[in-house]
Amino acid sequence: MNITRHFGAISNNRHVDEDTISINFDIQTLNLFCMYIMSENAYIRTTHLSTMKKLFDRIDLQRYLNDPDKMLRVEFIQRGLEGRLNKKIKNKDLLQKYINGGFDDKPLFVMNFSELGTDEIDWINSTITESIQYAFMYDYVTPMMDICTRFRDSDYNHKSDIVHEFEELIDKAKRDFRRVKNESMTEAEFSLAEGVFEEIVYDIYQRETNPSRRLSTGMQGFNELCGGGLESGRCYMLFGMAGAGKSLTMLNLAYQIKIYNKAYICKDPTKKPAVVILTMENSVHETVTRLFSIIAGDRMGNYAIDEVIEKLRVDGELFLNDESPIDIIIKYKPNMSVDTTYLYTLYDDLDDRGYEMICLLQDHIKRIRPANNRRDLRLDLGEIVNDFKVFAIEKDIPVISDSHLNRDGARVIDTAISANKQDVTRLLGRSNVGESMLMIDNCDCGILLNKEYDSNGKEYMIFFRQKMRDACSKRDYIAQPFVEGSTIRLMEDLYSPIPSFKDSLYAPVQLNGNGMKKNDYNSNIQKIDDDDDSLFKPSPNIVPATGVIPTPIALSTMNFEMIGSPSTPVYNNYQDLTEEAEGFFDMVVPIAVQDIEETKRSQMIPALLFMD
Repeated sequence: MNITRHFGAISNNRHVDEDTISINFDIQTLNLFCMYIMSENAYIRTTHLSTMKKLFDRIDLQRYLNDPDKMLRVEFIQRGLEGRLNKKIKNKDLLQKYINGGFDDKPLFVMNFSELGTDEIDWINSTITESIQYAFMYDYVTPMMDICTRFRDSDYNHKSDIVHEFEELIDKAKRDFRRVKNESMTEAEFSLAEGVFEEIVYDIYQRETNPSRRLSTGMQGFNELCGGGLESGRCYMLFGMAGAGKSLTMLNLAYQIKIYNKAYICKDPTKKPAVVILTMENSVHETVTRLFSIIAGDRMGNYAIDEVIEKLRVDGELFLNDESPIDIIIKYKPNMSVDTTYLYTLYDDLDDRGYEMICLLQDHIKRIRPANNRRDLRLDLGEIVNDFKVFAIEKDIPVISDSHLNRDGARVIDTAISANKQDVTRLLGRSNVGESMLMIDNCDCGILLNKEYDSNGKEYMIFFRQKMRDACSKRDYIAQPFVEGSTIRLMEDLYSPIPSFKDSLYAPVQLNGNGMKKNDYNSNIQKIDDDDDSLFKPSPNIVPATGVIPTPIALSTMNFEMIGSPSTPVYNNYQDLTEEAEGFFDMVVPIAVQDIEETKRSQMIPALLFMD
């Protein structure tokens, strides 16, 4: 990059006219403006820099010519704005080189460019906005005085025209003031107008491609279910029966966010990142002991205090340093003791302590009040999700909460479990969500969860996505195993080349020594009237396998009914499916009949796959 200085022309050739703003900033304010230019704080938007440029494009440089120190800072600010807005330079070192005019030039002045906090950013944005408003006063004071003078001196017949002229001037002034206020907001208005369009799209692109915008969990399948991770500005709802593991899942998520997002960068570089659990059901005591059980796989009371601390710090990686900066903060509030406005108080309290909340998990939704109490449980639950969504957008973080299934959902699960079924969570749908469908309607992502077992007795947590606000992965159902020997810790497979989750708990047919099926785990699943059901219902009259291979039965004569399918097949393609069936075939076919015709074998394979 070949850059040469040309600062002299800026100050010497400009003349004072009606468009200049006669403001003489003190040197401390100019220093803050310089640090603002150099700041990497994500709360500084392109629209904020554009507003600052409008101010310094109109500032009266004659006020600074007799003060070299101030003039150097004004030149630094103008050149820095050019680098950030026109050249899109974000790297602090490269930007400083650009401002100086080249890599070999000495800096304009030497100062410690310390990082600014969000409160300081807000103050500077307000100062800039007020300064431009002062400029508008300079723009309008003379014409307003002229109109008022003419109105006072005119006769009655001309006063009406002057009043209309005054109204038009007032309307124009209001538009200018509103425009400056909009530009100072975190989310500026989108428009196709030249200049505004490019600035807003650039800001959105920077936020969308920020690697810290999505928080990864330790579960590949769950991340895919959510469209790549827990996204800032989103509200997530988990729904399950009482005792299904909602609180445990929330605690697993909080812990995994800590472990698997070590490169997280705060939007405010002066803050420390923190995952916050607002528990309104379990105490801090109970939550911490459960966290210990997740990490150690055992009860805390079975260890000495030194062993407990070592397991949390060493085995659980619950420490804070540059390599693992995310804190976990657990806050307890009694049932119904606060409403959703408390979230802002909690956020501000943590901000005062030097923390930036990067994710909020609230357990659970029926234990917090809405800001606007509608005095109807169904409406209140919808209002609470709306409040969570607004908070998520304003603070630019993911918010996660949980709630119960309704009685019909519990009945469906209990009936299916008592009948020894698998993938029973697929029998559920949106109609089984708690007391209010508004929770699903108002959230960004709604997921049903439930504990289930496969045919070998291994425990899984089922996640069945019911809603995603925008396009994402087609995967909507996973069975995530628990860690072997644990009923509380979900398997983490983020860095594993082989995912640990399953697409279905249905097992292939297995025969015992007599040629009979080992169990009848999957037979006779009944259809539930819900548009989200997806399952197979084998017919009970399929002839069971025997020790001697019967004549193959064509699919057209097997009398089974297909009423849906898992979102992703258990077998990736027909070849894999055929190889699995061939293996089964070779195990059970007696040597004497292994020379069965290939055509009969090809008929038998798909029949066996659907036998239960």
